[in-house]
Formats: sequence, structure tokens, C-alpha cells
Amino acid sequence: MPPAPTLKEVQSLYSAFQNTSNRFTSYNFHNYFLRRTHLAFKPILESLSPSAGSEIQAKQIDPTELSKWFSEQQKELEIIKRAAEVNRMFQGPKLVVEHARPITAGGGSGAEASP
Repeated sequence: MPPAPTLKEVQSLYSAFQNTSNRFTSYNFHNYFLRRTHLAFKPILESLSPSAGSEIQAKQIDPTELSKWFSEQQKELEIIKRAAEVNRMFQGPKLVVEHARPITAGGGSGAEASP
């Protein structure tokens, strides 16, 4: 079994997951993988680097479990990379929520149309 990963290695893997999640052209996939990444890494990062002001000790993770989790995440990262490439090759039209345009006028006969 490989040695337990360091905090820097886990942070690097977390960053790689975020970068890969940003490669999805589909809004829903993009947000889903960002959310999923955050939920998967949050307890691990908290256990490896508890904040200085916290009174409650973070749950310590067994080094063998941590190395097993780390290797599984590395395999999953490769899968997500391939999925992001497929998503980019077969991208569909953008959703309405992805077209961020500033609202300059109401367009109706409301208060903004009156002189």
C-alpha cells in the first residue's frame, strides 16, 4: 500500500478535479461535478488541516483508508476527464441561464417605459 498522501497532494488532486469540472460545457454537468467535488473533498481536507480557531478536533482518518480513498479519486479523475472531453465533443446549445445579458429595459409598458 502506498504511503498516505500529504495535504499538498490532496489539495493538488482537489484542484485537478475543479479544473476538470470547469471543462464541461453543459451547465448542469459543470455545476454537478463542482458540487460533488466539494462534498467529496471537504471532510478529507478538514481532517488534514483543521482550522486554528476550531475547538472541536477534526476526525482523524486512518492512513491506509486515506491512501485507498486517494487512489480511488485518482481513478475517478481520469473518468471525469474523459467524460468532459466527450461532453465538449457533443455539446448542445446553451441554456437560458448560461446567456448572461444585462437587462437594460423592461420592454413592456411598465414604469420603465414611462417618460
